[in-house]
Amino acid sequence: MMGTLALARPVGGRIVRLTLAEAVHGCDTAAVSWSLFVVPLDGLSQDGMSDWIASAEFTRGIPEQVPQALPRPSVAEVLDAFEAAGCHGTNWFEVVGEDAGSRLPECPSPGTCASTGGLDLGEVSVYSSGETSSQPAVLADAAVETVAFRKPNPVAVLRAVCALASYAGPQLVFDESADQAFAVWPGEAAGELEDDWPW
Repeated sequence: MMGTLALARPVGGRIVRLTLAEAVHGCDTAAVSWSLFVVPLDGLSQDGMSDWIASAEFTRGIPEQVPQALPRPSVAEVLDAFEAAGCHGTNWFEVVGEDAGSRLPECPSPGTCASTGGLDLGEVSVYSSGETSSQPAVLADAAVETVAFRKPNPVAVLRAVCALASYAGPQLVFDESADQAFAVWPGEAAGELEDDWPW
């Protein structure tokens, strides 16, 4: 069975907890709309993850050996990387003691953002390891295991993940269909990857 890392998703006005396996395999509660998930590439060492990758219809950048685990970035570091990439999004969480959107700005022009190529990450959720509460409040220094983007501009996600990989090591991106997996390595630029980016 795939790893048991828990994710909390806002669904129909309530917080629903999912295992990583449920998120990847698009269970009914996750099928509200299109999402992309980002986990450290060393997550392939979790039970079932390597088997899933082997069965995906499309993969890019997946190594034969799982890379060494690196320290997880903090919530603050993840959001700073996204902002440094020029991205914005809707925070589906709050950072304890900080104003909403203080680290990741909201979309400045929702009505025209998509049509003008704005780098909107959509609804952004961050999940820390060992999270046991379904409350969307997180500490700025909490280590991040998973990031989820709901209804994003795919180009924005690629830019954000490249920025995150340059700081936190290689990252694995996948959607609910579980048939595509894309690894982004440190030093890779979005412009170099756009032709292979499946979303």
